[in-house]
Amino acid sequence: SPTPSGSTTASPAPSAAPGTSAAPQTSAPAPEAGVVPCTAAMLSAAVEDTPGGGAAGSVYRDLVLSNTSSEPCSTFGFPGVSYLSVAATQVGAPATRAGGADAVSVTLQPGQSAVASLRETRPENYGEECSKVPVSGLRVFPPEDTAFLDIARAGYGCSNDEIELLEVGPLTGPR
Repeated sequence: SPTPSGSTTASPAPSAAPGTSAAPQTSAPAPEAGVVPCTAAMLSAAVEDTPGGGAAGSVYRDLVLSNTSSEPCSTFGFPGVSYLSVAATQVGAPATRAGGADAVSVTLQPGQSAVASLRETRPENYGEECSKVPVSGLRVFPPEDTAFLDIARAGYGCSNDEIELLEVGPLTGPR
């Protein structure tokens, strides 16, 4: 069975699959019998604004993964999240992880969603060091999946992959 990373660090390179780090592995709680892991092919992804989601220099939003398949699926841990360049390639540092102790196994019936908090720091906070670039959206990897979902959302990111603008929490739900 897949073993999500217990680490709070991001994948070592934007091209690496999420959940593949050298950190010690922890076992995911066993999903209900016969429930398959949620994969990108079974999900849709969206970003929703949250009321009062602003903080000094950053904004908190909800990253929502919805089961669009006709069968239940289970997920555990952190989605991988990166900015997409206007050429539809990953740009900048992938999201760091926060709140790993809060990770729970989530079973989604068809039509249900799991939610992770997503913090976006404003690239302007980093000045010239950022190498600010336009972005076309976000690339999201469901936990333990190398396939991805793209969310169209124009904005700005940093091309300097030493600057971490994104932070994601574990998936919770269902809703």
